[in-house]
Formats: sequence, structure tokens, C-alpha cells
Amino acid sequence: MQAVKTVIYLDVLLLVNFLAGYFLLLAAGLLSGSEARVPRLLAASGLAALAALILFAPELPYPVQILYKLGSGAAVVWVAYGRRGIRRFLCTVFWYVTLNLLLAGLALLVITQTGVPFVQTNNLAVYLRVSPLLLLVLAGICCLAVELALRVFGRSDHPAENIGVELELCGTKVCLRAALDTGCHLKDPITCLPVLLVSYPDAETRLPRPLREFLDNWFDGHPPTEPPEGLHLRLIPCTTAEQASLLPGFAVGRIALISAQGILPLDRTAVAFSRQSFGSEKYEALYGSDFL
Repeated sequence: MQAVKTVIYLDVLLLVNFLAGYFLLLAAGLLSGSEARVPRLLAASGLAALAALILFAPELPYPVQILYKLGSGAAVVWVAYGRRGIRRFLCTVFWYVTLNLLLAGLALLVITQTGVPFVQTNNLAVYLRVSPLLLLVLAGICCLAVELALRVFGRSDHPAENIGVELELCGTKVCLRAALDTGCHLKDPITCLPVLLVSYPDAETRLPRPLREFLDNWFDGHPPTEPPEGLHLRLIPCTTAEQASLLPGFAVGRIALISAQGILPLDRTAVAFSRQSFGSEKYEALYGSDFL
């Protein structure tokens, strides 16, 4: 009996894995509460497509295969979402890997139901001889199912709307109240981590005097040449519907969450100041959904 050979088209393999990776990364971000810009998602999807080429490599020892799968999955998530706290990063990796397994399970279900038994595996990579369009539809179904489930049952992983935040500025401990704003996506250009946005008029009385003098001069159009002692100036890009601007910001020693369990350090190192008041007596700062 002549052996049946499966012909794999490299361009189709890369394109399908690129698009499927994009959908699965979107779904993993939704489940873990992470957000990423389209260029980062595209770059991560490209890396996911390249990772599938391990299918053509000589068979590796099983421990190496496991390490490759875990390492490539973590690298794809890191390119897409960055390292926004180790717990959130690991959560995103978990959902990305789980959704990959779910997609493979759906494809295998289609194969068993249609009687198409051609499956090729190597180095924990699986090639299923089904329509590339079907795989993309299944990947889209995974992403759509996650979005619908979150809309129906709510996004329980979102932080509380209002939180207490403690940070150190000019050697002085400052406590602020912050509110969740899902449209707040400020990033530190050095670390690429989310930034806490503080209204200077609302928080002015809580800030140390050297910082107040610096910000007064800055917003009056006369920015000092040197930041207050102990602070490192950051220019934080801010884009709104009306304009794009640079906000004065500072790298701080630490930012911590004030909770019922005590003071919990956050993996955030920068704060930016706005000259506009937020118009509320309940908070002086805003944070995005990816801040905690």
C-alpha cells in the first residue's frame, strides 16, 4: 500500500497562523483585562506564525518541546501586551495557551464529524488537513464567544471603580483617590507601563511644595530647566479628541494600592499631571483598565 503524504503550503500555513494568532491574542487580552495597540498585536501575530515553523524541524526531545511551547507562547504574549505585572502576564499567557488548545479541539471535532482523518504532528505542533478558512472561522468564533460571555456575565476581572493610591514625591508620601477611566491609556515612554494621571488643580494641596512650584511654572508656560530634587522628569504623550500634547510626568520610587489588606505595591513607576480639573470631589486621579 502506498503511503499517503500531506502537502503543506508554507504561505498558507503562515497566513492562517498569523490571523488565528491575532484572534486568539485579542480573546486572551479580553479575558485577562489587558489591552494592546494594533501594531503590537500584528507583531505578536507574526511571531506566532513563525513559531509554527517548528513543525518542519527535526523531532526534538520532549522536555525541549515543552519548553519551546511555553517560551514561544510567553514571547508572543510579551510582544503583544508587554509585562504589565507578573500576575497579569501569566494570566494572559494561560488564556492564550488555553484558547490555542480550544481551537485545536474544535478543529479535531470537525475532523471526527466529517471523516477527514489527516493530522500531522511534530514537536507539539499540529497540522490539521482542513480548510484554512474553516480554521480562521473557528478562531473568530473563539474570540466572539469570549466577547459575548464577558458582555453577558460582566467583566469580573476589572478593578474596583475607585481606589486609594500611595506614592512618594520629593521624599513626601502622597495619598490620592483614583477612579477607573477605560479611555485612559497613558504610557511611560521609557518603561511602556501604564501611568497614573493626576489632576493638578484637584490634588494641589496634597503635593509637596517643590513639586507645586515646578508645576505652576510649567503650566504657566515657563517650564524650569531642572525637576525638583529626587524626581526624574518624564514627558508623557497624551492624545485626545481635540489635540495631542505632552504632559509633565515623573518617575517615582513606588506606587502602591491602599486596600483593606494594607499597602500593596504596584508594578508602576510613573505619574503624569494634567492642568484640567476632573470636576469631582471623590477622586483626584484616573487610571486605565490595564493599570492594576
